[in-house]
Amino acid sequence: MDKVDVRFPQPAKPAANLPKNAQERAVALVELMGRLTALLEREAAAVRNRRPAKELAQIVKDKQPMTLVYEELSRLLRVDREGLMGLDPEMKTALRDATGRLYAATADNAEALRIGGEAQKVMVDTVVTVITRQQKAPSTAYAAHMGGGRGYSPPPSGPRTSAALNTRL
Repeated sequence: MDKVDVRFPQPAKPAANLPKNAQERAVALVELMGRLTALLEREAAAVRNRRPAKELAQIVKDKQPMTLVYEELSRLLRVDREGLMGLDPEMKTALRDATGRLYAATADNAEALRIGGEAQKVMVDTVVTVITRQQKAPSTAYAAHMGGGRGYSPPPSGPRTSAALNTRL
């Protein structure tokens, strides 16, 4: 239980500013889906153009609250069957079109993120292969593979041992 300081009463927090009826919810949902579609398209373009991680992180940060509001508004509109059926045909068409654009942007965004992830995996695997190959390279001309195997071998140092990889990429 949270402690409340009764000596200094705080003003009540305002209730969530959600639309009150189906028409207002539909209008807000269409506007929100348009903004969310634009943000998803921007994110897909940023991934394809290999924009910096900081820019992508900001897009994700902007996307999260919009997604939460979208889920709540669409839930409220779905449970109000009478209000949804009472919407004018133009609003229903606007909802259908906005939903189609949002789904298309979501699919494109998912594909861009999948391809970006695969490209990163190929790059990391290539780096791992190069590092592994460097670490296995012989360090002297008298190495075992040269037929000698009994020559002087300096202690490992330099680029072979300094090559490392953060495996949590």
